[in-house]
Amino acid sequence: MAGEVFRKAKWSGVENQTPIPRLEIFTPRFDRDAGVFVYDHESPAFVYGADAQRDPYACTKILAYSFTEAVDDLSGSFGFTVEDEEVDAEGRTVFDFIPERSVVKIYEGRSPRPVFVGIVRKRHLGMSMTSQGVKRTVVFNGKSIISVIAEFAVSLDVRIHNVGDPTVRTKELTAALSRENPLSIKRFMELTWGHFKAVSISNTGISTAGLLDLINKFILGDEQGNPDASFIKVSGRELYLRYNIAMPFYNAANNVIADTWRNILPERAYEFFSRCEKGRPRIIARQVPFGDPNGEGDFGDWSDLPLYVISPISLTDFALDRSDEEIYTAFSSHIVGASRDRMFFIAATQGGPDAMVRHSHKQELYGFRPLELTFNGYARRGNEGNAEMPGITQAIKELNAKAYYWYSRLDEMYSGAMTLCADFDNPENNPLVGCRVKFKGGEFYVTKTERTWIYGGTPTIKLTVSRGMVYDERGKMREGDAGILRNVGRRMRELDREEKSKG
Repeated sequence: MAGEVFRKAKWSGVENQTPIPRLEIFTPRFDRDAGVFVYDHESPAFVYGADAQRDPYACTKILAYSFTEAVDDLSGSFGFTVEDEEVDAEGRTVFDFIPERSVVKIYEGRSPRPVFVGIVRKRHLGMSMTSQGVKRTVVFNGKSIISVIAEFAVSLDVRIHNVGDPTVRTKELTAALSRENPLSIKRFMELTWGHFKAVSISNTGISTAGLLDLINKFILGDEQGNPDASFIKVSGRELYLRYNIAMPFYNAANNVIADTWRNILPERAYEFFSRCEKGRPRIIARQVPFGDPNGEGDFGDWSDLPLYVISPISLTDFALDRSDEEIYTAFSSHIVGASRDRMFFIAATQGGPDAMVRHSHKQELYGFRPLELTFNGYARRGNEGNAEMPGITQAIKELNAKAYYWYSRLDEMYSGAMTLCADFDNPENNPLVGCRVKFKGGEFYVTKTERTWIYGGTPTIKLTVSRGMVYDERGKMREGDAGILRNVGRRMRELDREEKSKG
């Protein structure tokens, strides 16, 4: 099924909206004045989701905010600026009451769901003399709330009293993973996260109770506070790992959950990122969604992505580039730990002593530039003997064919950035990271979004895009010159007229 297509309203010459953002700020329990701050220009008393056990501090002097979400980034970033208002009769201010580790929910328009949930990591207090007197502002910066999980670490340093043994813990996790056959990407991530959390709780020498409370309330809990472990979302059509895995998941040091995931699901073949979906912070994991040339014309990973049609009404600027800085002309994959070494896999991919998947024409032009996909954690046990090789060799061949399709035409693709007016009234029109946009007669992949709002100004979304090509109705890149965006530099009134192209 093709991805849903989102369009701006038909051009009428004018697009009006009244940006009304809201911020909810939940201060941590360890703070003696823990509470909820609400920033709302329209009505401070009109609050979604505030703590019912105490009245929130109602403030109106929010000056600006921004937040970013990007592919291959589980942390994201955000910041907001407010005037340093006094909060109580003692003269204490917002700066005094909102410490690090406070959780921030950003709402746009009248939606009851936040568009971003973050955690404060840094505070900055500034003072200046103006014609109206002393102006005090506070800038808060932080990361997505998902960063708390991405950075979740379990210490098994043997020098610390009452911590677990890394070898024992690795055996436990390996046994749990081996019970799942086949093992899906989602179950791999869920099982490793559950085991990391259990080990953290059992380490009486190092308490992480406060950190886990934060995770349970703002990530694992639903809108009513009920437990829900579905913060991990695996999308696309490649749902299972291709081989049994076993590796030293734990060592006698700090063990970070995101590193464990990345070891098994390497870059170039898989991507991770965080995104707020329907008000819930999510970890998105998937094989890169650029299509499967081995799947009998199955390019649904690309065509299933939501497609946003860029309207000239909302477009304020754009810049496009095409470059040959990143070129690959040969493609190979191998699995570390398999019974045959890397050279065997290179040869086995096409049956020759030195055969790889190559782009002969570009190799003549650019030289030999290999891209190698390396997979870690192969489990020898249960895979010994000749029975292992046909399946593994076939998997390697398929991966090489995918890598060739995904990355052999980077020099023909356009990338760049564009800035749009954000739509507070219809948030479904605002493009999300990890989706597609239609522009200049082609389709682009959104690798980063940056939302910005400044008091008195127009809210904007800056998109960083890549893989600009012409795709057919199946989602496959068109062959040869038919796939290249033509006449991109021709003079057009891109900023004030709609393109005559289908969505």
